Amino acid sequence: MSKKRHFHSSRQTAETLTKATLLSVGGLGLALLTACGSGGGSGSSSDTGTASFAVTDGPVDDVDSIHLTFSRIDIKPKEGPAEEFIFDEPVIIENLLALTGNASQEVVSDREVPAGEYQWIRIYVEGGFPDSYVVPSSGGPEEDLFIPGQQNGNSNGNPRFLQLNSGFIVPAGGEADFTLDFVLRKGLTKPANGDGYYLLRPAMRLINNVEVGTIVGTVDATVLASTRCAASEGNTVYLYEGDITTAGQAPDDVYDPGIEGGSDEVMDAEGARPVTTAEVVQDNDGAMSFEIGFVREIEAGYSLAFTCESSNDFAATDDDITFTEVVYTQVEAGQTATVTFTELPPEPVQDTTGNEGSAEEEQTLL
Repeated sequence: MSKKRHFHSSRQTAETLTKATLLSVGGLGLALLTACGSGGGSGSSSDTGTASFAVTDGPVDDVDSIHLTFSRIDIKPKEGPAEEFIFDEPVIIENLLALTGNASQEVVSDREVPAGEYQWIRIYVEGGFPDSYVVPSSGGPEEDLFIPGQQNGNSNGNPRFLQLNSGFIVPAGGEADFTLDFVLRKGLTKPANGDGYYLLRPAMRLINNVEVGTIVGTVDATVLASTRCAASEGNTVYLYEGDITTAGQAPDDVYDPGIEGGSDEVMDAEGARPVTTAEVVQDNDGAMSFEIGFVREIEAGYSLAFTCESSNDFAATDDDITFTEVVYTQVEAGQTATVTFTELPPEPVQDTTGNEGSAEEEQTLL
């Protein structure tokens, strides 16, 4: 039986997160909710701690706004029943796309829970308009946003949730502060047969805020004015774990091989695949810049690659998009790393078949 905790939700900005390893979507019978009584919330500092959770996201193309409503969050200790945070009023994210870089919205604030190891977190989403919906960039009307299973009408009556199987720790007598990062470029999909709706799959990261830093940078104007970029759409920086150049790898696109087969699970593909992405936008000084927040400090460091073709990157397919230089950097918790992209992308050329390629590709053919 799980422990229920009712509380008022907060909309303050917070920072948080630890990395996800396995993601899933599921449903939980209502009988479990109604059969369980309220759990105690008055432990001593030696056996309890406090937990806070906020949400942020990575950008996605062809969408102007994502409205999202949460009704409840559960967390599961390694030992004992799940802790349920049932909101007195649903938590509403007016526009998830506004929570990029270091921006976030707190959804659970300083809740007292048993100290110790935890196995997973579940987020219960109220699917469909007016609770959750997407505004496409095409200028069309709002379209329903569901998590997998809700688009079928939830005929079994069970609430649906996104589950992130990522272990984390709440210290005894201490505070745990986390951020859930929705990786929308991989998680937000529009099924081929999905007439009028989008799906939000569990492509998320859980990050511990005390372990994270920030990466900021600029893309030189000459890069954006190049022939290839002037004819393309989608100026985006991709972030990869480790030094992929030293490892003999090339930056690759976002790709989940399970989407085409209709899998509700998030699957990893071979190759150097990005952890997250950031949109390049014009800042107040007129420079084309980007910011990636909630980047975990790791010994291997990170590689970043820029492309002006992210609009051609679809998570359901392994797409061939062109990147410019790869820049390696280290990230320290609480610090900001800065990188700059100055290398021009290869110029498009016409090969002997009349198809557009790049000068790099032509040299390989020769």
